[in-house]
Amino acid sequence: MIRDALGEALLRMRDTPSLWITGLYLGALFAGDLLLEVQGNSVLAARIGFLGLCALPFFIGGSYGAIQDAGTGIRGYLGAGSRYFFRILLAGAVIVSAALLTTFLVMVPEALIWGSLQGPASLTLVGVSVPFAVFTYFCDTAAVFEDRKVLDSIRRSVEFVLGNPRGALAFYLVNLGIGLLALFLSVALWSAAIADRLEPFVGANQTAFQNLTAGQLVDLIGIPGVRAGVAIGFFAVMIGGTLLVSFKACYFRRAASPSAVTPEVGEFDDKGRWYRY
Repeated sequence: MIRDALGEALLRMRDTPSLWITGLYLGALFAGDLLLEVQGNSVLAARIGFLGLCALPFFIGGSYGAIQDAGTGIRGYLGAGSRYFFRILLAGAVIVSAALLTTFLVMVPEALIWGSLQGPASLTLVGVSVPFAVFTYFCDTAAVFEDRKVLDSIRRSVEFVLGNPRGALAFYLVNLGIGLLALFLSVALWSAAIADRLEPFVGANQTAFQNLTAGQLVDLIGIPGVRAGVAIGFFAVMIGGTLLVSFKACYFRRAASPSAVTPEVGEFDDKGRWYRY
């Protein structure tokens, strides 16, 4: 099923140009944030990143709508994005709020019992966020393809993962593999582009790199090297984002459809009671 869903996603990317709008948005958001970070505007980059994530449900809803209706027009994409925007956004806000509240509830007893936190708060946050992400990952697809409301889409995502644990795990591993492959290729291309700049540091120890500040690193790479990294990152995120969003939609449609479930074999008796073989 995963192979079929991935193949379908690639075909959708070829036949449905509007799907690339989401990838273009993700790539532009990544490239813009990276440029601001390099220029030292971390506060502005954080604000733009937050606002960009808040707008992301519009583009995700548009991609899902294009896949659901098998349409290639921008009008259908924009219509689906506006129709499902608040539903996906509110579901995400509920999940994030619940994860933060759970993290707080975990840290408070720990601090009271031991007198202080036994580890960094970020580790606790990650430990709580990962299970939340695993079980609620399909809430947006449930909201669009099954027309679920906010809380019902979250419940449906948990139900979907629990009902298909092996398939969901395999799907997550394939997503992770795609992400790592995109990262590896991006780093390889960027390293090749700035190889002449890094040549003096080939024989240097790790301390030389650890002591470099952000400004010194930019001076080392040079403006052309920074631009090359931003361009490579833009295309990597654009292609990878488009593929992962399409893959997620195609997989959920196949795994959640009634045809994907093996029908029960049995018969009714003369009183209308069902007996399964």
